[in-house]
Amino acid sequence: MNLSAANTAAAPRASASAASRHVAASATQPAASTNGAPEHVDVAIVGGGPAGLLAAKGIQQALPRKTVRVLEAASGYWPQGAGVLIDVNGWRALHAVDDDLAEKMRARGFLFGVTRLYDWAGKSKESQYVSGAWNHEENLRVHGHTSVMVHGHTSVMVHWGDIRQTLYEALPPGTVAFNSRTVGVTPGRAGGEPATLQLQDAKTGEAHALTAGLVVACDGYFSRVKRQLWNGEGLPAFHDKLIWRAVVEYGSPEDVPPLLVESGGDPLLWLGDGFPPDRSSTAYAVVPGKRYVWTCIASTSFLKEKGMGWATRDAGDAGIHQTGTSGACPKERCLAVFADYPPELRDLIARTDPRAVSEHGYYMHDYDKLQGAPDWVRGNVVLIGDAAHTAPPDGMGLNMAWEDAAVLAATLQARGVTTEALQAYAEARLPRVLDVWQRPPGVANPPRRRAAVAAASFVPLAGAAASGRSMPPPPPAAAEPIVGVPEVTEPVVVASAGPDNAPKAATAAAPATAAPA
Repeated sequence: MNLSAANTAAAPRASASAASRHVAASATQPAASTNGAPEHVDVAIVGGGPAGLLAAKGIQQALPRKTVRVLEAASGYWPQGAGVLIDVNGWRALHAVDDDLAEKMRARGFLFGVTRLYDWAGKSKESQYVSGAWNHEENLRVHGHTSVMVHGHTSVMVHWGDIRQTLYEALPPGTVAFNSRTVGVTPGRAGGEPATLQLQDAKTGEAHALTAGLVVACDGYFSRVKRQLWNGEGLPAFHDKLIWRAVVEYGSPEDVPPLLVESGGDPLLWLGDGFPPDRSSTAYAVVPGKRYVWTCIASTSFLKEKGMGWATRDAGDAGIHQTGTSGACPKERCLAVFADYPPELRDLIARTDPRAVSEHGYYMHDYDKLQGAPDWVRGNVVLIGDAAHTAPPDGMGLNMAWEDAAVLAATLQARGVTTEALQAYAEARLPRVLDVWQRPPGVANPPRRRAAVAAASFVPLAGAAASGRSMPPPPPAAAEPIVGVPEVTEPVVVASAGPDNAPKAATAAAPATAAPA
């Protein structure tokens, strides 16, 4: 199905194209100029994850005459990560940068139905998690509409690898320089003296320098740029939990456990004791009967009980899906911690290639202490995404990173690469960040989040097609009835493509006023 048309039908499970191929390293590397001076770019972006890639696209749209280089320490892109829920605010930010890019991203996503909830022993239970924002069909049944009819978009799940691949493909060749590890940054002044970046070839160890008029640090919650320029202050704190993620592929549909088959690919959620639970795990299909994603989160106390050690590391060049360790040891630790969980989950973990299992710590900034520019701007260096505001794994991190990218690009477009622009960017972002993540003590969910997400609005960048989908749709107008035309009360049938690209029908109630096309 093409989700861009209406976003109201049940979407197919994604083919996970990016999850099944590797992007080789680019030959483009920062190099010394012919006169012996370091190469210079107008904008250097540290980190080639979803935040850095969209920041690059946005700045290229906003400032088309500027040279933009993304510095990525990895040797290339390979299958990694779990699914990410792109919410209303994420879609609006993406449309503000590029409508075509947003449509390509949406076409790689899928919608969920009912989330089946169980306790740690596999007993079915009722909870607030069921019939939530993920449940497209339930929204239709209860509310008579989908959120696309109210907000112009609905939440869509996209595999993290597909997100990164889609963004990478949207950039001009040579924009991303792989094997480019940033080991040091000396800030300059926006609109004046350039910053100097000390780089190391991650493959050969060769060192070289690069100068830049602006540095955008998107190097994850262990941001090396943040640690260096803020002298180790204002970093996220470890919350005594570990997170494991992976994608697993079954060789035959007959091998898939019955519970996963019965779910139809919709999420299965197992919760441990307490609130928040001491352990939790989620599994769902990106290709039903074949490819599944699983995520497990547990307190470090369970590893202590098993007599197993672990180590968190300050991987300054890595984002949330790359930080930490991978391989046999993380897989063994995860299996040990969840040994008493239902066999369906244990089967998923056991069948996973150890090299596909990522393990990292649960880190989070103290949102009561964030001040904006003092935390995010140093000279002509600015932080965005996890580097600026590490959050719990609640599905909002990528959306807010994309908000950062869209707002930064628009601010630079309006004010140029100036100190005033960076200060204005931080001033605009701080209230949004606090609205989405700040919560009073003892309160489970941020009370201002849903209203903030629904109100997200971004001005389209120069060069981007202005479809209007970067802003909330206008309220329904009180239309005059047209004589002789009956009122539409029947469901509207929307055609979509199933997993095999064959047509698949889904129904959605007709909106009184269509959302922006």
